[in-house]
Amino acid sequence: MWPFKKKAQSAKDLPIARPWTVAEGEYKGKPMFVRINDGYRRFMVIPGYGHQVGIAVPLNEPEPSGLPSSAENGELDLIEDAICNALETAKESLFVAVITTSGMREFVFYTQAPAQVKLKFEQLKAGIASHPIQLMIRPDEDWDVYARLT
Repeated sequence: MWPFKKKAQSAKDLPIARPWTVAEGEYKGKPMFVRINDGYRRFMVIPGYGHQVGIAVPLNEPEPSGLPSSAENGELDLIEDAICNALETAKESLFVAVITTSGMREFVFYTQAPAQVKLKFEQLKAGIASHPIQLMIRPDEDWDVYARLT
């Protein structure tokens, strides 16, 4: 037996900012890009962060491929920054992936504070004028969504 054990992730180490990788695939005949925060891969689960959060942003004017134009990508970058600034405050949520396909972009987080995420989402929704945003929160203590993406 190997003497090595996975290091337990501690709160002082969170959030993990990098490394990020991009995977390319297909979803319902359209291209799909998934940007994954590989920093969580070696842990696969962070205890206490048992709710998966998805914030979906329908694209305003997707290309025929279903992907955003470069101009809309700039707007999505600003939305990503706003979401991360709101949800990663006080290490309440961890940003693990971004999925872009079929006319939408989804930001994937895990949280220890689902009620706080709902409140912050309402503030974000009121403050983001360029795109509508949608929220989904569900229990996922085993980080199954993250595991499927990696």
